[in-house]
Amino acid sequence: MVFSITLNKKAEKKQSMVNVEEAYNLWDLATAKAAMINQMQIWEVYAHDPDLKLIIGRRLEKLKNQFESLEGELKKYSISGPRRPIQGMNIAGNSEIILDEDLAESFLIWLQESVELLFRAFRTSTSNDAIRALFVKFLTDAIDELDILIKYMKLKGWVEIPPMYPNIPAETTEKLDAGEAFHLWDHLTFRYDNIEQTQFWYEYAYDADFKFLLKAGLQETLQKQANMLEKEILKFGMPLPKPPSGAVESTNNTNLLKDSNMFRLLFTGIVGAAWLHALALKQCITNDRIRGIFKDLLVEEIKMLDKLILFGKLKGWLAVVPQYKTVK
Repeated sequence: MVFSITLNKKAEKKQSMVNVEEAYNLWDLATAKAAMINQMQIWEVYAHDPDLKLIIGRRLEKLKNQFESLEGELKKYSISGPRRPIQGMNIAGNSEIILDEDLAESFLIWLQESVELLFRAFRTSTSNDAIRALFVKFLTDAIDELDILIKYMKLKGWVEIPPMYPNIPAETTEKLDAGEAFHLWDHLTFRYDNIEQTQFWYEYAYDADFKFLLKAGLQETLQKQANMLEKEILKFGMPLPKPPSGAVESTNNTNLLKDSNMFRLLFTGIVGAAWLHALALKQCITNDRIRGIFKDLLVEEIKMLDKLILFGKLKGWLAVVPQYKTVK
């Protein structure tokens, strides 16, 4: 979810500290990208389709640049890095050993897992804002690349057709598979729970900034997304889940719950929402428009989490992760 947050400029300054998880994330991503560079150099040799070669070549160049960026960060914080990838491949052999379709399927699986790997690195990097910004850049790039590859594979007829949702109204011309139908319904039920929980937190919150954040999230994000999902579900002829109550009992006793604890529960909930978006993005193959909805939701959630980390640090509500290294 995306809230309108006015953040103190001090919270946005680059930090010289790197925590233990950020150190691991830098090493882990560099290791994964080095391995993938080696693999994609092999794929580039064996690919036949010109468009596939172009997609692989473009991704390979990005991976090399990303590895260089990660290696620079590892050197900056005196963290031992993995072996560098092989500079190139010149394989002699039968190029028919690997079919383009099989190669593309392996590429798709790797990109799907990359989104999850990068999201984990992003959400656990709470100390160093510059490192987290680098991970956000890598993550949004992988999300775009995944969407492009799915569309390409569909054009080539290299995607298996899942079971279709059978109860689409006659006036709706779009197709929707069973997995996409579930993700629309599942997201709406989740948003209904989010709305009810946020209404409850708003009544018990004491901090004025936190109350503003909760109210903005409820009105500007949760309600709008729920309305959008309701329209999609009705369009495809699915039953709507039961909506939440429109009112929550108000209270003057704001000492029952701690703002800091409610904030951390909120943060965990947004992480969970992002995971739901990422899963839907991976599994929505049939309907490009519906996949685009989940793609947008995921990117919005990533931006919100980034702002929420800054907000939590400013308030002192995020636990401080053990430090690994500080640049003098």
